[in-house]
Amino acid sequence: MVLLGPSVSALRKMLAVCEEYAKLHGLQYNPKKSEIMVFKAGTKTRTFVPRVELQGTPISVVDSVKYLGHMITRDLSDDLDIEREHRALAVRSNMLARRFSRCSADVKVVLFGILSVVLLEQPVG
Repeated sequence: MVLLGPSVSALRKMLAVCEEYAKLHGLQYNPKKSEIMVFKAGTKTRTFVPRVELQGTPISVVDSVKYLGHMITRDLSDDLDIEREHRALAVRSNMLARRFSRCSADVKVVLFGILSVVLLEQPVG
């Protein structure tokens, strides 16, 4: 769940509503898995973030968080996400290279052609 608020007091009010709902429905939030991120507003950077609690436990303040498979940073840059995807692509490429290292060049060309049709929906060459 993501809560976006214009101020710390608004965030505290939303958390109070969530805690009340959880209490009424037999649910429980895990404060250790909860995080706060304050986004940069233009050139302004907030150096002090007031303490926010969930069920009496302070919530940690972070500069980036992984949400639905993507890295979100406080300056809304996607550099960390691109770097993570680049590393994952390199790992998969090395794994494919090792797996088909003993195949002949002709077999590799055929496999690459099949892969390009699957990925790009158009034949190569």
